[in-house]
Amino acid sequence: MDGYSDLRQATLTWLRQAHDLPQIPQLITDVALAMLPEWENVRTTVVFAAPRDQHRDLYAKSDGDWLPSDRALLGTSGLGDATRLIAQGVKVPEVEVADSFVDYCTAPAPASEDWILLNADFPEGTHIQLGRHTLQTFTPDELRQMGPMPAIHALQPEV
Repeated sequence: MDGYSDLRQATLTWLRQAHDLPQIPQLITDVALAMLPEWENVRTTVVFAAPRDQHRDLYAKSDGDWLPSDRALLGTSGLGDATRLIAQGVKVPEVEVADSFVDYCTAPAPASEDWILLNADFPEGTHIQLGRHTLQTFTPDELRQMGPMPAIHALQPEV
């Protein structure tokens, strides 16, 4: 198998174990999820499918070594949210989530000039061209739709 299909299979296995987790979301934080034995297999397959030299955004230094970042893999990717939804009994399209996670891990790393300003105070509807860049405001719903886990977008509660 190649790195992509191994990562997809590890992610599907991870999502399927979520049915056995406590249904109380406060008990299944990203930190708690990262302690589960099944998570190590996901981390290992990330190393092969998305090497650090190509995806520095997925890694963090820990005890002197560069390791897959639980914050990036569970938090930023939305995989932790999908896992909590499954644990709560929400019907989640697990294959789509696994595919979205593989896409998140293997897509080209973000370029330094790509930014979303989350704490800026611009009027609604702002759309300004700055050379080849655009400064634009988004609604909270539009921001969620831009996230890396489109398969769970409609399943997440409003913020």
